[in-house]
Amino acid sequence: MLPAPTYIKQSCRFLETWGDANKNASTAASANMMVFASFSSIPGNMNNFRSERRRSQSLYPEWLTMAKAHRSSLREKLQEEFLSCKICFEPFHRPKALPCLHSFCEHCLRDYVRRHASDRPGHFPCPICRKSTQIPDGGVEKFQDNFVLLSLSDTLEEDDVWHDPTPHQLSPPRSLAPPTPLEQKLKEHDWYFGKVSRNASEEWLLMSGYPKGTFLIRLGEASPDTFTLSVRDCDELRGYLVKHYKILAKRTDSPVKEYYYITPKRMFKSLSELVNHYSEVADGLCCKLTQVCQKPRSLIWAMDRGKPDEFGTTRESICLLRKIGSGQFAEVWLGKWNQCRDVAVKMQKPEAVKTSAFLDEAQILKTLQHTNIVTLLAVCSETEPVYLVTEYMANGRLSLHLREGKGRDLKVSQLMWIAAQIADGMAYMEKEKFIHRNLGARNILVGEQNKVKIAGFGMTKCADDPDFNFRRGLKMAIKWMAPEVLLYNKYSTKADVWSFGILLLEIFTHGREPYDGMGSKEAFEHVQHGYRMPKPELCPTEVYDVVLTCWSLSHQSRPSFDFLSTFLHDWQAPS
Repeated sequence: MLPAPTYIKQSCRFLETWGDANKNASTAASANMMVFASFSSIPGNMNNFRSERRRSQSLYPEWLTMAKAHRSSLREKLQEEFLSCKICFEPFHRPKALPCLHSFCEHCLRDYVRRHASDRPGHFPCPICRKSTQIPDGGVEKFQDNFVLLSLSDTLEEDDVWHDPTPHQLSPPRSLAPPTPLEQKLKEHDWYFGKVSRNASEEWLLMSGYPKGTFLIRLGEASPDTFTLSVRDCDELRGYLVKHYKILAKRTDSPVKEYYYITPKRMFKSLSELVNHYSEVADGLCCKLTQVCQKPRSLIWAMDRGKPDEFGTTRESICLLRKIGSGQFAEVWLGKWNQCRDVAVKMQKPEAVKTSAFLDEAQILKTLQHTNIVTLLAVCSETEPVYLVTEYMANGRLSLHLREGKGRDLKVSQLMWIAAQIADGMAYMEKEKFIHRNLGARNILVGEQNKVKIAGFGMTKCADDPDFNFRRGLKMAIKWMAPEVLLYNKYSTKADVWSFGILLLEIFTHGREPYDGMGSKEAFEHVQHGYRMPKPELCPTEVYDVVLTCWSLSHQSRPSFDFLSTFLHDWQAPS
C-alpha cells in the first residue's frame, strides 16, 4: 500500500495531540495553547494543504475516505470545545483574548464586564478561571483580537474534504457580493431585512408572540458581503434564543451561475429555494422555519395625516380577539396582526381623550427604542377609534403576575433581575430626557422568561416640554408620586426615581399595594412627617438602603437610574 499523503498524517497527528491536550491539560488555557500550536503546523499553510490534497485525491481514494472521517471528527470537537464562546455558547463573533488566554465574543464580554465588576476598581473575574483581569483603557474593545480563532474559524468553514472531485467541481467558496439587481429583488421578500446587526436581529426575534422557527435573512455583520439566516429556537434550560447560520455562495460554469448553501451537502439555486426547503424540513437546522419575523416599525402609519407609509397596513390586517384590559382613556385587546402574530391593541375611548392626545403616546413610543420598553408596531388612525398596536406580553401586568400568576413563586434573584431590567429601561429614558410620570407595577408588562418591559406612556413628557400640568379630571396614583409633585406640581426624572422605589417594594412584596391599609391622603400625610414603608422580608438589606435614598425628600439627593441599573445588576454578580 502506498504511504499516506503528508496532509493525512499531519491531520491524524493533530487529532491525537488534541486528544492528549484535552485529557491531560491542567487548565483550559494550556489546552488552548497546545491545540492552536498544533493546528499552526498542519501543514505550513493551507494553500500547500489544498494543493497536496488535490494532487493525491486520484491516487489515494482510501486515504481520502480516512481523511474525511478524521476531518469531520476534528471539526465537531473543535467547534464544541474551542470555537464556541463559553458565555453565549454560540460560535465566536469577534473573539477577544484575555491575558489568561481565554477568549470570548466581544459583545458577550462587554455585557459580562458590566454585570460582574470586581471589588478592585477597573477589574473583573475571568468567566472561566476567575482570575482577576484589568479592563484596558478604552474598554473591552481594546483587548487583543484572537486572530488564531478568527483564522481557524475561517479555515474550518472552507471546503477541504467535504466533496469528492467531480467533472464539474464547484469552485472554492467566495464571499457573496450581491449586485444591485439582486439586492432590489431580495427586498421584495418579507424575510429579507437587509443590513441589520446580529444584536438587532436577536432583539426582534425574541419579542413576545413569535413561535419557535420564526426567522429572517440579513446581510452578515462580520462579513457584510455574506448572508445570515437568524432563527428563533427554544431550549429547555436556556429558554428562547436565536441561532445564526451563515449562507455562502459558489460560482459555477453551469447555466446556474451561483448556488447558495448553509451546508455543502445541500445547495440551492436561489435564497427563495433555500427558504422553501428549510420551511418544510429542518435538515440540520435547530428547527424548520415556521414564519417570517415582522419588520419592526416598518408598518407604522404616518403620524401627521394618518396615511400609511410605504410599508403601510390597513385596519383589516388587525383581528381583535378578546379584551384583556381597560383604563381611564383606552381599552386593550389581544389581537392577531397579519394573521400570524399576537399583538396588543390599545383602543382609544373617544369620549375620554382627544385623538391628538392619544397620538402623543404613539409619537413617544415611536421615539423610544429599547429592549425593556414596549415596542410600537403600528398606528391605525384613519378613523376613530385610533389603534396603537404593540408587541404582546403573554404574562400581562407585573402587579397581577406577582400577586396571582406564576410570579408568586419567583425567588429573590429572579425578582432582582426584573428590577434590573426596569432600571435599564428607565436609565435609557433618563438619557433621552423623557419622564414617565406614571411608573408602577401596573405599567410593567411581563413576557416569557421573566422578560419585562415598561408601558403606560399616556402621561409621559419630554423634560424639555414646559407643560407638565396634568390634564383636568386625570386620576393620579397618589401613593406612587413624589412629594414635590403633589405639593408643587414639580416633575423631573427624580420624581420617577421616587416612584421606582415604590415599585421595588411592590416587587419584593409580590404585588402588594403600597401603604397597605392606608388611603391615599393618609399615606401622603405620613410621608410628609417622615414615615417610610418598612423593609419587606424578601428585600435584601443593601437594596432597601438604596430604596430609602430613592425616597429622599430632596430630589437632588436621590440616585440616578444609571446608578440604580448598575447597582441592581452588580448585586446579582457571584461573590
